[in-house]
Amino acid sequence: MDYERYYEEALVYHKEIKEKTDYEARTVKKILQNVSDGDINSIPKLIAGLRESAKEREEALSRLEELTAGFDGGEYMAGGDFVAQMLEYCARSGVDTYGSFPMYEMFPCRVTINSETQDITVDRKRIQCLRPSKLVSLIKAELDRLSRVSFNAAAFAKELAAAYDLALLKKSKGKAYDTGGPCYLLDLYDYLTPMRRHKRDYTKNNYAFDLARLYATEDLKLDDGRRFRFDTVRESKKAIRILDQYNAEQYIATIRLTPSA
Repeated sequence: MDYERYYEEALVYHKEIKEKTDYEARTVKKILQNVSDGDINSIPKLIAGLRESAKEREEALSRLEELTAGFDGGEYMAGGDFVAQMLEYCARSGVDTYGSFPMYEMFPCRVTINSETQDITVDRKRIQCLRPSKLVSLIKAELDRLSRVSFNAAAFAKELAAAYDLALLKKSKGKAYDTGGPCYLLDLYDYLTPMRRHKRDYTKNNYAFDLARLYATEDLKLDDGRRFRFDTVRESKKAIRILDQYNAEQYIATIRLTPSA
């Protein structure tokens, strides 16, 4: 199955329906004008043309209805054609895609495909879209928008450092500890979002995107002189997948704050 084939054929019927509908609107207006002007002899011909157009419009509507009924959206999604075409459009558009059916990450967006309800969830927004090319264009537009959003690296770094210091302190349980030791970034997310509503407003995907932008920031130093050091470990279950400034895949697991050299 290919939605673009359905789309092309549906456009033909839509054009015919629109042409007939436009003709009918003009004819109805003309009938009213003739009634107003007293040109009653012209009205029967207009009525006949209106009836013929309405008949042809109904035939086009029936063809569109039959075409639409024959397109099984559930099978299209569940059978793999939708995903294959979606991934093809992602590759064409330069949209990085990671995952497997039914959940994909188009960093930093999370895309979930539901073949039963025939809808797509992009992060927390549900949309009805059986057309892969349209879906990818919507996601590409969102990714472009996110890339233009300003990022205060210094402010985020300060908040992350505070969470890091608190995490190390709690982990030490009153004993001496290494103030520059490693902390899992996923654990720090919980410190940054202590309440459920905080997690709802600032998702892990939002966090990963901020981490990616911090990762790409060069020569960032905190007020106390410390610098961030990311540890990349792909195999770790706690690793967070990001795209760096070169659009390359990175898996960052822990972070350290070390004194400036």
